[in-house]
Amino acid sequence: MMAMSKTAKLEPVLAQEVRKRRAQLQRKILRWGRENYRQFPWRQDRTPYRVLVSEVLLKRTTAQAAAVLYPQCLTRYPDVETLAQADRRQLETLLKRIGYHRRRADILIEVAKYIRDKHGGKIPQNKEALLEIPHIGPYTAAAILTLGYGTPSAMVDSNVERIIRRLFLRFDPKPKAVRETAEILAPESENQAYSFALLDLGALICRYGVPKCGACPLREPCDYYASNRPRQT
Repeated sequence: MMAMSKTAKLEPVLAQEVRKRRAQLQRKILRWGRENYRQFPWRQDRTPYRVLVSEVLLKRTTAQAAAVLYPQCLTRYPDVETLAQADRRQLETLLKRIGYHRRRADILIEVAKYIRDKHGGKIPQNKEALLEIPHIGPYTAAAILTLGYGTPSAMVDSNVERIIRRLFLRFDPKPKAVRETAEILAPESENQAYSFALLDLGALICRYGVPKCGACPLREPCDYYASNRPRQT
């Protein structure tokens, strides 16, 4: 079952255009992803708990910095129960090297305690219950569902939002329309590979500022590429 609605209520003209490009975009994104997949420790041996921890570690820091700390964090706190019982100062010390450590420690412990007390230590498998957990927003909930449970859900972070805004630039999609567009575009099969590919494409090619349009697999169906906006060739 898809976690997302495929009946998103976009403006009719935009909805028609999204569905028109959907198969082509999926095919190009998946092909590019297979050839450009980035290796990070949290992309291996995924579980809902590991996805949750990695998403908290990735806030306000670089993927490279989080990659060093992630295995150590899992070794010391391998599950919800051990994290809920963590000594706050010890956790802060562990997290200090990536910054934002006091707040990050608070978030990890609060989330773990909530899951332990409200869900018996098991991370929920539906978006509504996930969004009730303190500090878990739509993106983290979608990541847990898609990458942890294998339940397709559109993962819309700043990278994905930027890609969608550029793809459909002439329609000037607002945040709600971006999310609904992402839901329509996301495939039911190979959703994890698709999600990783989009994240990597946004980080490497369709970057903030001036994108590398010359290297982008989506340039043919992209409104931004068809415009005279700044780009690298």
